[in-house]
Amino acid sequence: MVQVMEELNGILPKLIKVNELKKWGQTQPIVQQSHYYKSVETGYKSSPFPFNPTLNNRVILWEGDITCLCVDAVVHPTNENFTEKNSVSDKILYRAGPHLKQMLRDEIEECRTGDVQITEGFNLPVKYILHTVGPKYNTKYKTAAEITLHSCYRNVLMKSFDLKVKSIGISVINSIHKNYPPDEGAHIALRTIRRFLEKQEVSGRIRLESIVLVVESCDAAIYEVLMPLYFPRSKEEERCALVQLPSNLGGPDGEPIYSERQIRIIDNPQHLIHRQDSAVLDLGSHIDISDTSFTQMQGDLDQQRLLGERPVLPSIDLHFSREVHDRERYEKLLRRARTEDLSEVSGIGCLYQSGHDRYGRPVIVFVGKWFRFKEINLEKALLI
Repeated sequence: MVQVMEELNGILPKLIKVNELKKWGQTQPIVQQSHYYKSVETGYKSSPFPFNPTLNNRVILWEGDITCLCVDAVVHPTNENFTEKNSVSDKILYRAGPHLKQMLRDEIEECRTGDVQITEGFNLPVKYILHTVGPKYNTKYKTAAEITLHSCYRNVLMKSFDLKVKSIGISVINSIHKNYPPDEGAHIALRTIRRFLEKQEVSGRIRLESIVLVVESCDAAIYEVLMPLYFPRSKEEERCALVQLPSNLGGPDGEPIYSERQIRIIDNPQHLIHRQDSAVLDLGSHIDISDTSFTQMQGDLDQQRLLGERPVLPSIDLHFSREVHDRERYEKLLRRARTEDLSEVSGIGCLYQSGHDRYGRPVIVFVGKWFRFKEINLEKALLI
């Protein structure tokens, strides 16, 4: 109501430019009792999130109104049909103007949980609005919620990279209205952003120069405490973070990792080719490939009888030769999988080991939704 009254009275909100905000690297590190942290044993030989001044100067933590931020793009957390009621969504929909609501209702219509839809900024001081749907949280389905929330942040970052935006304002996507614990959501957000920036830095393809984490008062304290764990501002803060980081630090992109469900893939098989403790799961020891009858192609037996032909059944020697051929082909593919560089398809996140069947063989689950067939080398993906 205050917002409406202000605009009716001609008092427009002050616009904030990115260069007016203090970068995370320009803020003061937290003064901690370093002697205490030095005496505590940790499971890390080195920091998984080392002090990096360059990355710190590309991240901004700001408590404010996202609709007042002059950036290339902002993130709009909503629900599947864009009708969710929350303070951030209400402000974005109101200040962007009625044309945004009309486009969402008539043209886009829906955004699936974890996905991103893109519209222009309309009356907001931005080029694009990235609409995304965070997950509902239930302790029974905690794993699914964490994976989906990571997908929200990851997809937002990848879309912004594709759009070649230089600055983006990211609001908190997880919501207490959907029962998502704020601190757990913050861990996923921060490590996903950190890993994304690291990969940009390594590749040299830096497009996203400024990421503004826009928080409200209810989330500000949480992010102020957790930011130093993933973006330490000094070597001392990096050492202190080692005993405060959670045990699950995620995968290469910050995605949640669950050892009991994941098929581990060698990031660079060339380095591990001679190691006996290779991380590749050998399915050959669990799969009986002696019965290859389901792969054999035979002619139409009824037609053969009508033509007076005698069906040719495979002899024992032929069956044995096919078994040997299949075994050799399998071993060849396995050797290739162990020696080729599969880093580009590593961790594509569509295969999980969900347990074992009654014979002790691993049960592998393939999630087709997460298989990015247009973005990866399919021939290499088959070697997984």
